[in-house]
Amino acid sequence: MTSVLEYLRQSAERFPEKVALSDGETALPYKSYLSLSQKVGAYVAQKEAGCRAVGIWALRSVYTPVLFFGAVWGGCCYVPLDPGLPAAKLQKILCDCKLDLILTPEETALPEGVTFAGKVVSLAEALAESEALPCPTVGTDPAQPLYMVYTSGSTGKPKGVLKSHRAMMSFLEAYQNTFSFSADEVIGNQTPFCFDASAKDVYLALALGARLEILATELFSFPVRLIEAMNRRRITMISWVPSALSIVTQLNTFSEILPTTLQKVFFVGEVFPMKQLNRWRKALPNLQYVNLYGSSELAGICCYYQVQGEFADTDALPMGVPLENCRVYLIQDGKPIAQPGQIGELYISSPALADCYYNDPEKNAASFLETEQGRVFRTGDLAQYTPEGLLVFAARKDYQIKHMGHRIELGEIEAAAAALEEVANCCCLYHREKSKIVLFCQPASQTVTGQEIRRKLRGLLSDYMAPNQVRLLPQLPLNPNGKIDRPALQQMLEKKQTFGGTKNG
Repeated sequence: MTSVLEYLRQSAERFPEKVALSDGETALPYKSYLSLSQKVGAYVAQKEAGCRAVGIWALRSVYTPVLFFGAVWGGCCYVPLDPGLPAAKLQKILCDCKLDLILTPEETALPEGVTFAGKVVSLAEALAESEALPCPTVGTDPAQPLYMVYTSGSTGKPKGVLKSHRAMMSFLEAYQNTFSFSADEVIGNQTPFCFDASAKDVYLALALGARLEILATELFSFPVRLIEAMNRRRITMISWVPSALSIVTQLNTFSEILPTTLQKVFFVGEVFPMKQLNRWRKALPNLQYVNLYGSSELAGICCYYQVQGEFADTDALPMGVPLENCRVYLIQDGKPIAQPGQIGELYISSPALADCYYNDPEKNAASFLETEQGRVFRTGDLAQYTPEGLLVFAARKDYQIKHMGHRIELGEIEAAAAALEEVANCCCLYHREKSKIVLFCQPASQTVTGQEIRRKLRGLLSDYMAPNQVRLLPQLPLNPNGKIDRPALQQMLEKKQTFGGTKNG
C-alpha cells in the first residue's frame, strides 16, 4: 500500500452500496464517496496544477471528508480550517500556509475581516466544472504529504503539523493489529474535523470499510438526546475526549437511558478523571474501555491501555504500553530512565511521526531530534513507570511549577480535586505574578462552596500543594475539540475576573 487512497478504492470495491458516511441528514455510500472525491480531485488537478496544499472548510458534514480526499486525488495535501476560529487566527493560518484554494462543502463566505486572494470554491462548483475532466492519476510516493493540521495556537502563533501517507498507514496497520476492529464497526465521531484526533475516526473507518456517523456538536449539550441518537444510529464504537464522556455521567444520564449498541469506548486527548470513568464502567460493565495516548505530532497514538480491574476514584489511569510501531523513552537530565516512580520527559520514535512543523525550523530543531535510535520527538509530557512496566502520565512539562521552594505538578492537584464528589470538573493554574495556585472548579451541586473543596483537598495534598484559591464556575469553558480551554481560564485569571453567583474560596 503506497497511498491512503487505496483504502478508499478497496472499500468502495468491497462495499459499493454500504453507507460510508452519515451526518444524521445525509447518508453517503462508498461508491459515491469514491466517485465524488475523484471528481473533486479532477477539478483540483486541472485547475490548480502544482498546488501544494488545499484548504478545506471543515463543517460537520459528510462532504468534508469527500473534500479531504478530493484534494489528495488532485495531488495535494489538505489543510482543515476551523469555521469557528476568530478572524485574526484564521488569517494567520492562511498567511502561514499560503493557500491558493479553499474548498467548502456548501456555499460559504469567509468571516468578516479575513483577507484571502485565492479562490473559495464550493463542492457543487467543483463538481460542475469537473464533469468533462478525466479521472485523476496520483503519485504513489508514501512520503508525499497527506494533510497539515494547525494546533496549539494558545501562544498566538498556530503550528502547522505536516503528516505523510506513510505516517498514517503505519499507524493504521499497528492500530488494527492491536484491536479487534471489523467492517461492522459504526464509529460515532465527536471530534471536529479541524482537530487531529478526528483523523483516527476518518481513516480507521476508511481502512475497515466501516461506517462513520458524524454527531452534531449540539447533541453534547443534551446527553439524553446524544444517547438516543447513538442508539438510533446503532453506534458501536466511540473515541472521544474525556470532557465529552464526562458530560454524560455528570448529568446522571445513565439513570434515564443507556447505550444499547455501544461496544467500545476509547478516550484520548486529556486525562479521564477516574471518578467519571468508574461511573461509565459501573453503568456499562461489559464494554471495552481503552485509554489512548498520543500527540498531534504523530499520526494517531503511541500508547494504549485496555482498562482492567478495579480502580479507586483517586487512582491514576495508566497510559499503558507502546503501540507496536512506536518506541518510547523517558528522559531525565539527558539520560534514559526506567526505574518505577522516576519522572522523565516522554520521547517517541516511530515511522508515524509527523514530517515537521511547517515553516518553523527553530521549533523543528528543538522538538524533532536525530539520535542514535533514529528520529525522535520530544513530547513535553512527563511520565513514569509503574512496577508492572506500565507508563503513567504525570503532567505537562509546561504545567510543572516551582512554588514555596517545591516542584509541583498541577496535574496532581487536578487529579485529587477530580476525585471529590463535590467536583464535576476542574482545572488548576498558577498565577505567577502573585505566586498563587488557583483551582477552577465546576461544582457537582449548587450547595458546594470553594471553602469546602479547599478543606477536603488539605486532607489529600501536602500543605504546599493546597490551592491558595478555589474559583467556582457553573461550567468550565471548553474549546471546539471538547477539551478544557486552559487559555480562556488563564485570561480570566490574569484579568482578575470575578464570577457572580459563585461561592469561591
